[in-house]
Amino acid sequence: MDENKIIPYIEPIFRFCYKRLSNRCDAEDLASEIMCHILDGMNKYRIISFDAWVWRIAHNRYARFIDARNKNQIVLSCEEELFDIEDYSDVDMESMQERYDTMFRCLHTLSSEYKNIFVDYYIGELSIRSLAKKYSLPETTIKWRLNVGRQKIRDRIGEDKMDKVYKRINWNTGTCNGNMDSDAYLHTQISRAICLAAYERPLTVEEISISTGIPTMYVEDELPRLEYGDAICKVGNKYVTNFIIFRLDDRKRIEDVSASVVSMLADKFETILRETENKIRALDFYGNNFGVERLGHIIVPYMIRRKIGDIKNERLKLKSDPYPPRKDGGYGWFIVEETADESENSAEYNSGCNVAGEDSGSEHKDPSHIYYYWVNKYFDYDVYHNKGMRWMCANGIPQNSVNGVVSEKILSEEDATYLIKTNLIIKAEEGFLLNFPYFTAEQFEKFSSLFDMTDEKLDDLLAEWIRNVRNSFEKFVPKHLYDQINQWISCYLYQVIGYVTDELICRNILRKPDIEKPLTDGVFSVEGKYINP
Repeated sequence: MDENKIIPYIEPIFRFCYKRLSNRCDAEDLASEIMCHILDGMNKYRIISFDAWVWRIAHNRYARFIDARNKNQIVLSCEEELFDIEDYSDVDMESMQERYDTMFRCLHTLSSEYKNIFVDYYIGELSIRSLAKKYSLPETTIKWRLNVGRQKIRDRIGEDKMDKVYKRINWNTGTCNGNMDSDAYLHTQISRAICLAAYERPLTVEEISISTGIPTMYVEDELPRLEYGDAICKVGNKYVTNFIIFRLDDRKRIEDVSASVVSMLADKFETILRETENKIRALDFYGNNFGVERLGHIIVPYMIRRKIGDIKNERLKLKSDPYPPRKDGGYGWFIVEETADESENSAEYNSGCNVAGEDSGSEHKDPSHIYYYWVNKYFDYDVYHNKGMRWMCANGIPQNSVNGVVSEKILSEEDATYLIKTNLIIKAEEGFLLNFPYFTAEQFEKFSSLFDMTDEKLDDLLAEWIRNVRNSFEKFVPKHLYDQINQWISCYLYQVIGYVTDELICRNILRKPDIEKPLTDGVFSVEGKYINP
């Protein structure tokens, strides 16, 4: 439709507004708002009678304007009332300062398209014409944005939600599902506050600012980085968090349904570990004499992870979706857990498996991997990083060891001292020895086959538990994140390993950690292909 059709209505619409409002500033604002709505709708709708449609918009916008003004007792509708006072003879400066402080705080909740024009108009004292030239916008659009900005400030002044009490957000963001640096995007309090605000539903920049108390300029600066990291998704003109936040209350609800599973698994392993002790000694791998109190730290997580994976994926058909590709070149999901304090350590019974393999740089002819089953309360960073197992694998230490004896040609005294400190090797009469089992692929298969986990009653209990966990997640996870639940519950379900391990330690079935040395009983090496632990 030809936009020139609106020209004959400009003056009548202004007179319509001025007659009803008796205030030129308000009349100009309302007339501008009406004209903007007419221009916006001309190409959107099929209009039968243009004249009737124009005046229906005029009456509707006028009714809304009056309704909004009646709801707000603080009138800031014209420019002079916002910043200028003509008579200073009887002014309560403390009250006026508080009023202006409130107004400026609200000003910082406006998005940049409104705030920048607002600041230039009131503080920079630029005219409407100058603003139109500076921002390459029609004068009617400038007036419209000034009007909308004033109305937003009216709505927000005096609202309790503007008086934010800042509270630190304690999250553990150091782990992920896949290959990504999750902490790079979520380590700041501003990024966390934005993601927490937009977690349940999409919000505009201004809504995020109001919710968090963070000025929009900082929100707008942070959002592109969060979008690039796939921590935030843009939906229209709104933003929504793209990962599950596992809160302390959520954890407590799920832990309540896990006690019976822990007890039953501990009973099962107590029996099979005792039954297999002599059979293990009959095998010929290095470490067969370590005893089940040490080797159990390997086989318990290995068998539990397989049992849970089979039931979840095959019996219950709750397979995880493939890792999604990410804008930053990585792939996978964020794993974000609320923590109890500012140390931001993950929950003590969290468990996992770190693997060092040929991708660590080893050129040894025989492929080999070192695996590290850990429970967070006993985890030691240096066992895996620095000159730990990754360095050992990259330098061919296990591969060049004969019956666990490390060749002196490939290990300096300095390196040996460090590895002894991390409890990965020990000093003995015959030299330096690996302090963890070393298997060939065939030996590991024979070792793991000794542990029969066939138990229909246990399977039924685990299946019911997994269903309950899944149902619990659906109660606290926003629906737009449901496709991440299967991935997340895999992480959570494996945390039962931490509880079972601790229970078996209390029963003296598994060896107690030495408070002076890292616990490395969950470390082992397998020569050959990756075993998918």
